[in-house]
Amino acid sequence: MSTLRFANLHIRERFDRETVVWAIAPSIVAIMITALFVVPNYSRALRMQDEAQRLEAVSSENINQKNNLQLLERNVAGLRDEYNRRCRPLAEGTDRDHLLSTITRPTDGTVVREQSIRTGALVQVDGVAIGTPVLRRDVTVDMSASFESIFGVLDAAEGVNQLVTPRSVEIVVMSTALEQAASGNAAIRATIVFEEWFEQPATTNAPAKEARR
Repeated sequence: MSTLRFANLHIRERFDRETVVWAIAPSIVAIMITALFVVPNYSRALRMQDEAQRLEAVSSENINQKNNLQLLERNVAGLRDEYNRRCRPLAEGTDRDHLLSTITRPTDGTVVREQSIRTGALVQVDGVAIGTPVLRRDVTVDMSASFESIFGVLDAAEGVNQLVTPRSVEIVVMSTALEQAASGNAAIRATIVFEEWFEQPATTNAPAKEARR
């Protein structure tokens, strides 16, 4: 009886060991094999996710920079158009001055009764930082003419492709109401002072600096 019980115990222990070997051991091996594949792939997936986030951030930054560049290009184009529309270049010396010929009007005794133009001396202007000396001179226009002719002179000066600024305009009506009725035009006496701005040529001696006021 004891021998039989011992045999049964021996068989049961052997069965338990075989169960461990054939059931648990393959599971452990499967887990280890799975871990060998899963852990590296998981780590790789994390690295790829980080790289994707980095690339997304770089892409967003590039898009923002591109948008900013396009905005800057539009602003520069707008400023260039504004410059071409409103700014005038400095004349390169008095020999290239176009103002005098533009504002000169022939006298006919009716529309333009008389006109005289006086040019002042060139003076160097301080405080203008453009890389080269800047010169300025006054041009004084005295006219007896109609309103249209006088303001036509102002419009013509504004249209000259060089920097000219009107400094003062004085207008006085000279004719009486009877004279206006007889001639059909009001006789207007006008004194217009323009300022012309020049870029000093390299071969020209610098004139005396503008006197302080």
